[in-house]
Amino acid sequence: MGTDIQFRVGHDEREWDALVAASPGATAFHDWSWLRMQTDLHGWRFEPLVVEHRGRAVGVFPVLLRSPRRARPADPPFPFVGPLVPEALLASTLRQFRRWQLVHRVPVVRFDFGPGVAAAGEAALVGNGSEWSADRTFVIDLVGSSPESLVAGMKRGARQALRAAGRHAVEVRPALPDEVTTLLPRVLSESYESRGVPSPYPSEIGERVARWAADRSDVYLSTALVAGEPVGVLVALGSHEVVTGWAGGTLRAHRAVNPSTVLYHDMLQWSLARGHSAVDLVGYVDLGVSRFKMSLGAVERPYVNAVSSPVPRFVRSAVARVRDRGTAAGPR
Repeated sequence: MGTDIQFRVGHDEREWDALVAASPGATAFHDWSWLRMQTDLHGWRFEPLVVEHRGRAVGVFPVLLRSPRRARPADPPFPFVGPLVPEALLASTLRQFRRWQLVHRVPVVRFDFGPGVAAAGEAALVGNGSEWSADRTFVIDLVGSSPESLVAGMKRGARQALRAAGRHAVEVRPALPDEVTTLLPRVLSESYESRGVPSPYPSEIGERVARWAADRSDVYLSTALVAGEPVGVLVALGSHEVVTGWAGGTLRAHRAVNPSTVLYHDMLQWSLARGHSAVDLVGYVDLGVSRFKMSLGAVERPYVNAVSSPVPRFVRSAVARVRDRGTAAGPR
C-alpha cells in the first residue's frame, strides 16, 4: 500500500484547510494561515505536503524546517503539528514519507500526533522505525455543559477566585490590538523565564498575532484588567470543533488576585457560546501550570511526539557531535 501513497506540495489554502477539517485530529495549529504566519515570524521553511492515495487527496503532512536553506527540523513552540490522514493509511504514509525524506535530502523531521489521533499515531509508529515518546495536554469537555456547570466543574480554589474577582476589580473584555501587541510578548517572556529559559517567540509575536487575527471571527483575543489596568491577554483559536487555548496569561506582579482564572473562564464561556465540543489548554508545561489547568476542570489527554529519519540514529548522533565540535571551535 505504501507505493499507493504520494506527496505533492500544496498551494491551495482552501484545499489544505478542507483536508485538515475532515480529520478527527484537526487543530488550529494545522491551519494554513497559522502555519504561514508562524513560518514568516520564525524564518522557517514550510513544506505543505498534500497526501494522495491512488491519485486522490486524503490528508496533509505539514513539514517545518529550521530555515529556507537548511534541511534541519524546526522546533516549534506549539504542539500537535503532524500528519492528518485516514487511520488505515497512516502507517503506509509514514513509510512513504521516509522515502520522501531520502529523495529531498531531509534527514530528520519532527512531528506530533495530537490528542484526537494519538492512539492511531502510536499504533502506526510501532515497528515503523521512527522514534517517539508520549506527552500530555489538558482538555475541558464542553459537551452538555452550561455556564453553571462550567463553574461547578471547577475546583474550589478556582471558584473562589471567580467569586473574588469583583472585590479585586478584575474584569475581562475583548482585547484591543495594541494590548495584544504589548502584553503577549511580556506574558510569554515571563512565563518562559520563570522556568529558566528564554521565550522562543520573537518580540514581534504580539503585533503579528494581532494583525493575523484582525478580521477573523474564529480567533478570540481577550484582555484581563485589574482596576482598569490591562494585566494580561489570552489567545484562543476556534477554527475547529475543539478550541485551542494557545497562549497567554497575566503578568506575575498581579497574580495575587488571580486574574488568570477569570481570563480562562471567559475563554471557556466564549467556546461554549459558539458550540464547541471542548477546549484544549495545550500542554503540560510544569506541575504548577498543570494544577491550574486541572483547577478549571481539565483532564489529562495524551499526545505523541515523533521523529522520522531514514538515517540510523547512531549516524545522526555522530554527525551532531562533529557539527557541535566545529561550532565550538569557531572560525579559524
